[in-house]
Amino acid sequence: MAEDKFEQAVIEKLKSEGWDYLSEYSGVTVDRLYDHWRDILNANNRKRLEDTPLSDNEFEQVKLELTKNKTPYDAQLMLAGAGGVGTVPLNRDDGTQLELEIFYGDEVAGGHSRYEVVNQITFTDLA
Repeated sequence: MAEDKFEQAVIEKLKSEGWDYLSEYSGVTVDRLYDHWRDILNANNRKRLEDTPLSDNEFEQVKLELTKNKTPYDAQLMLAGAGGVGTVPLNRDDGTQLELEIFYGDEVAGGHSRYEVVNQITFTDLA
């Protein structure tokens, strides 16, 4: 099977399992995907953030927390979190501290969880 046909088959399978294919985000840069995820985090954490969206500095903190995961096991621990809610610590620009919710393991296939797939992402910082 050619690579493009395999890719399309995977996308179709995920769609049949309830995932959303976001064609508007296919072929974009990783930074554009981060912007999308930032919007999701702001929406899912609106009350925690007291209706003040993440600043650039605050979102960089979130991204830095992700890079601390050196193994899939580390990432799983972060996502599992306490009580099925994965969080990352955040120091707001105003000095307040909170736990930003990034994953809802107990809301699989419902609630705040989103399952989205894109393809052909452009990486600009590969060594």
